[in-house]
Amino acid sequence: MKNTFKLHSQINPAKQGSALINIFLMIACMVLVLTLNSCRKPNEGIALTINETTLTKAPVLLRFANANANSTNQPGDFDVKITGRDAALVQMDGGSTSDFKASHGFLPLSLTANAAPSPSSPVTFNVSADIPGYAPIVQTVTITKDSAKIVDVGVVEYANPPAGTSVLATTTPLSNGVSAGATLNLPQRSGMVETAQIKILPGTEMLDADGSAINASALTSNIVDFSAVSTTSYGAFPGGFSPTNVIDKAGNQVNGGNAINFVSAGLLSIKMSAAGTQVRHFSQPIQVSMKLDPNTTNFITGNNIKAGDTVPLWSLTEETGQWKSEGDVTITNDSSGNLIANFETSHLCCFNLDWSWAVAGHPYGTCFTPLTVRIHCGAGNSGIYDVTIVTPNNQYLAGAHGEFVHDGDVVVFPYVPSIAQCKVVISSFNLYLNPRLPILAQTGLFNPCSQGSVDLSFGSPATPSLINVTLNMQGYCSNKNINLLPSGWFFLYDVGAARLNQNAWTYAYVNRGVIQYAFGAGITGSNGRYSIKLFNGDQYYMYAYNSYVWYQTSVFTMAPRNFTLPSASGINGSAIYDAGSNTLNITAKFSVRCH
Repeated sequence: MKNTFKLHSQINPAKQGSALINIFLMIACMVLVLTLNSCRKPNEGIALTINETTLTKAPVLLRFANANANSTNQPGDFDVKITGRDAALVQMDGGSTSDFKASHGFLPLSLTANAAPSPSSPVTFNVSADIPGYAPIVQTVTITKDSAKIVDVGVVEYANPPAGTSVLATTTPLSNGVSAGATLNLPQRSGMVETAQIKILPGTEMLDADGSAINASALTSNIVDFSAVSTTSYGAFPGGFSPTNVIDKAGNQVNGGNAINFVSAGLLSIKMSAAGTQVRHFSQPIQVSMKLDPNTTNFITGNNIKAGDTVPLWSLTEETGQWKSEGDVTITNDSSGNLIANFETSHLCCFNLDWSWAVAGHPYGTCFTPLTVRIHCGAGNSGIYDVTIVTPNNQYLAGAHGEFVHDGDVVVFPYVPSIAQCKVVISSFNLYLNPRLPILAQTGLFNPCSQGSVDLSFGSPATPSLINVTLNMQGYCSNKNINLLPSGWFFLYDVGAARLNQNAWTYAYVNRGVIQYAFGAGITGSNGRYSIKLFNGDQYYMYAYNSYVWYQTSVFTMAPRNFTLPSASGINGSAIYDAGSNTLNITAKFSVRCH
């Protein structure tokens, strides 16, 4: 039985390890292959034959990815800010506590030696970034134990937003930094009810973060409206759904600094700049109007929202990840009968209409009655999935993200939100969105506080074509003539899976040659010789990171034939195919320069 309860998209393995990755790990990626149709646990008995590197504490890997799975653009290299209560305890892999940089969309972090995370004393910090062409990014990371962790962050590309979001990118004139008045209307996007309008009153002066006037001739606006009922948009909601840095209107910590859980009715991200300076304040309030989807569940009443309902409004400071209460908004009808949330603001940020519930600290809106979800997936359909509790209108409530399940397995939520009706959905695992579409199956509606257990059934996919693979590996330090055991993060990318909009990444964390955490791996063996199964015809490539340097192999195809592994960054090897046993025997040798 599994006891699983995760309020935002992240994966928590079980044991301690190191965050330092050396180049040898590129070949080790080959042993961690996505095997969705295997029931084998990914961390069974792996031991490599070389010596370990220096250990660090609680490695955490952030992966930033485009929330639109159909876009070919991905975040690359960019600067990152680490802020928040425990920012001083965070370091870049390699030991630097400043100049945090992501590369290839990855950000490998760990905690300093004096950190002591625990459930009663968690380490919490905020990760924020401003990537050109994307909406602002902010993610709260909470670490409760000294073990490896992966946090996935979906980002919205202005030019290719995911379904369930509407984007307006426009420029309006200013005279010495003063607006003559402007009305900014977000377009009505197909399949999305929500829209928004922002009015800037004549005579409004643009101000920077310090409240100083900005002398400029044009105002650039990038605005994103997020639907609360679209499962392709709320995986990219700025800040996530389980923030810890939340204050009330007076500046006091909400729930004693413990996490609260947002249930959104809609989010609007507003970013403006003038003459290259971020606009953060206005000399007089701007007027914001958000059109809401009537098929949005009011978390308090359990019914669809209606005119007269109130919903709390929160604003987000991207640099710190802090949410602040802006009071309540009363939903009204416009002249056409649409449901509207109107408010005024003199500052810019993300504005989120959210009810909330909490588990720790001062619990509210919570039932401490477990919910057992029994999985019926049919033979041959074992694999990694997202199992998520949502409102009747698909608003996120709580989720078990990246669950390895097989027919007859169960997922247990130890506590559930107190709402009149909800349902459980299951979807293919996606490391970037939680959950992703399409939803494979869903239960009927039920009261989570009294249900106790629920059955979730879905069908079986076609069995893929696999090749048996044996890996014979050798590695040595060319400058010291010694062997190495790898410790740290490494990654394998399945190009074929990505083309099918399936999870393409395999991540693993190795400590002293033993895999402490892995996703998507099905592997046996030891002492440098391993047996695995790879997808016939899929293309793969690998990443490794060491001391601010990224290494990457060329793309190669796993196929029933003899071939030479593409040589890149010190990797050399060959593959010999045995038709009788359908086995590809791969031998590889690595030369790394050790410090």
